[in-house]
Amino acid sequence: MRPLLLLVASVLLSAILLAEPGWPQIAPRQLSRLLHEPVPPLLLDIRGRGAYLAGTLPQALNAGTDPAGFLPDGRGGDVVLISDDSVERERLAAWIRRLTNAHHRVFILQGGVAAWRAAGLPLVQAEQNYVRPGTVPFIIPRGLCEGDEPAQEYR
Repeated sequence: MRPLLLLVASVLLSAILLAEPGWPQIAPRQLSRLLHEPVPPLLLDIRGRGAYLAGTLPQALNAGTDPAGFLPDGRGGDVVLISDDSVERERLAAWIRRLTNAHHRVFILQGGVAAWRAAGLPLVQAEQNYVRPGTVPFIIPRGLCEGDEPAQEYR
């Protein structure tokens, strides 16, 4: 009986998430203006490494595709998720849950990279995959964290 209840609960939760009228979105031009503010939102590209390296928004970080592999810093603030049609709603919901549980206010780039490009806004070719410290799980080998400023490259 208990496994059946768990199955029903998970199906209902999925139905609620899929039936949700929409998550908060931000238009490309509005986001472009916010990127010039003193404290811009954190941009997380969740489309995958290949799409990220092919072209992403300025200041965007490659967060990977799995929200379980991303460690929010817990300081809160605004986060904009960069996705496209390849990102399933369930995975998008998992990203939103993970970030809101860490006290972030989460927005989705309306129309994704295609809408950003259609608005005439620039894309950048990410040559390297640097991330902001505290945003992803990583291991610092002994000797790299002297001075409390570890160099971090996540590939």
